[in-house]
Amino acid sequence: MLRRWPLFLSVVLLQLMLIFSVNATTLWPKQTALKIISLSPHITETLFAIGAGQDVIAVTDYCDYPTEAQALPKVGGFVNPNIEAIVALEADLVILLASQHETSRQLNQLGIKTLAVNNRTLADIQSTISTIGLATGHQLASDQLLDEMAKRIAFIKLAVEKQAKPSVMVTISHQLGNDGIDNIYIAGQHDFYNDLLVIAGGKNVYQRPYPKVPSLSLEGILTLNPDIIIDVFPEANDHSTSLTQLHAQWMTLTAIKAVQQRQVHIIEANYATIPGPRVILLLEQFAQLLHPGLIWPEGHPH
Repeated sequence: MLRRWPLFLSVVLLQLMLIFSVNATTLWPKQTALKIISLSPHITETLFAIGAGQDVIAVTDYCDYPTEAQALPKVGGFVNPNIEAIVALEADLVILLASQHETSRQLNQLGIKTLAVNNRTLADIQSTISTIGLATGHQLASDQLLDEMAKRIAFIKLAVEKQAKPSVMVTISHQLGNDGIDNIYIAGQHDFYNDLLVIAGGKNVYQRPYPKVPSLSLEGILTLNPDIIIDVFPEANDHSTSLTQLHAQWMTLTAIKAVQQRQVHIIEANYATIPGPRVILLLEQFAQLLHPGLIWPEGHPH
């Protein structure tokens, strides 16, 4: 059984972003946008996080955070945005991913302004927050959000700087069959998961520069032999997999150090699959999993 959105499709999005590898482009509105359409869950989350949620008039089929976004009109998904619906809503600004070239072109030809952003790395996520804040007239709030993220990142860096760096494999998608773990996709060296691992005081077990979204067979997993395995899942409503069964399947791979040391962790959370402001929660969770013996002082990751 294949994981549902946002996890499996997020792998496709990540591959597309890495293939195109373009910089964010901007067609700025002449004034603060009052009617905004978001074409990605992380964009929707960012808009609400900086106080621009009241200006959002439509989102994608997969934008379910925060809860206010669930009631908004839907305009399709990443690969199938409904251009007619977007035009009918008469948006002042459509914010989308930089890899959505064709959608941006079509909207621009129809006189609809667009703002394109990236979300591949942690730096992209931070840049997106700043860019959207500036474009929507919420620069102060976006700066405050970035400052808070920076403080929490600095706190974790300081806390783990003297700790040993375990090798970690972050699994972001795979086929789930009756016979156990099969082909999987993992975090490579060019995505926000890798950035979070480094900050959290770990080392990505996959050190090759390419492919950027590695796919591993069972043999490949055994070859890498990580100290820790973190399997990322969306929240329960977005999948129908038994995580207890999945964990049991991992535990059959007794030749792997992570299994031997009982360091296989499944993170079931919406924020774990959305490269938006809440990645700081995932970072804090990574730090706790990588360093379980570390006593966090007041203000510890939560």
